[in-house]
Amino acid sequence: MRGYFSIFRYNRRMNEVLMVTCDDYGNALETAIERVFNEAEWLSEKTLSGKKVLIKPNMLTDRLPEQAVTTHPEVLRQVIRNLRKCGADITVGDSPASAANLKAVWEKTGLEQVCREEEVNLISFEQAGTEIIHKDGYEIAIAKPALETDLIISLPKVKSHSLTVLTAAVKNLYGVIPGYTKTTLHRNHPKVNDFGILVKTIHDCLPPVWSIADGVIGMEGQGPANGTPVKLGFIAASRNPFAMDIAICHTLRILPEQVPYLTDAGIKKNQPHVAGDVIKVDSFKIPAGAHLLNLVPTSLIKVAMGLVWVRPVFSKEKCIKCGLCVKACPVEALTINKEVKAPLLNKKTCITCSCCHEVCPEDAIRMKQSPLLKMVGAFKGL
Repeated sequence: MRGYFSIFRYNRRMNEVLMVTCDDYGNALETAIERVFNEAEWLSEKTLSGKKVLIKPNMLTDRLPEQAVTTHPEVLRQVIRNLRKCGADITVGDSPASAANLKAVWEKTGLEQVCREEEVNLISFEQAGTEIIHKDGYEIAIAKPALETDLIISLPKVKSHSLTVLTAAVKNLYGVIPGYTKTTLHRNHPKVNDFGILVKTIHDCLPPVWSIADGVIGMEGQGPANGTPVKLGFIAASRNPFAMDIAICHTLRILPEQVPYLTDAGIKKNQPHVAGDVIKVDSFKIPAGAHLLNLVPTSLIKVAMGLVWVRPVFSKEKCIKCGLCVKACPVEALTINKEVKAPLLNKKTCITCSCCHEVCPEDAIRMKQSPLLKMVGAFKGL
């Protein structure tokens, strides 16, 4: 019995999610991050001194901080300063969406400026090389810096996501896959649940991952890049990214079962112990995304392909024909030329991965579900 309670106490500590109220990116943020480091005993000089730490923010694409697409630069700054007080050896790195221009991402997000001012090395995963990891039947090319560090501090931006419903602590780790390798994985694992298991497996290949989530201003609706900024008012921290995401699901009134990398067994194993402040978010809109396909039997989808689908729809008024969506598509389902006002979609080829949607700089793409699938979602109350 004593052993059982020891395991229980250990799981409780590992699954602790600290929620701290934070209403802005000024003085309130500085106070909130300091509080996180003071109250989370695992974020201390004892645990961090001399450790090689890779900070992994969300650098999805080249958007301004106020657009709430990427980790706010002031969150990165405050985390760097507190890690430095603890004696950590710090590097910052990430890999944006495959179609994004890395230099533009670094500059426009403000993250490069912070690294320069705080005298921290900012590295490109694309240029750092990869190591092939074989695990659970997957072959995954992971950026070497993510494997050669003692610890990863993940700084996710809390957002809705058209493929995985939520992108937070766990999904942020997809950025350790550099460049177009991400596109290849989307092509090789087009089913939503399979992709969710892949994301979980990527986590299992990495050194310890601790997370500090930017939930001050998040994104709802057509996330992860073309939704609406929304005030959520919190910073969250945990040593367990799965427990953190389950806690965030509860905060945002999302069913964890809707998130494909949170399997039933994983939800039971990673039940969060929430400490700190009580955060209430009255409503949070999630997009019409591929997760709804999980409500329909695969056999029915195959028979009724014309009736059950989620596809990108393009606005001819907003589209500037930049071609980023065509470049990002892992299955070459999109084409564009001078004669058309917006990209043309090959419906039979599309795998509903949302890659085009998340790189569009003009909010010209929406993921639309078929009327029948929308009815299924309404029936299920989703």
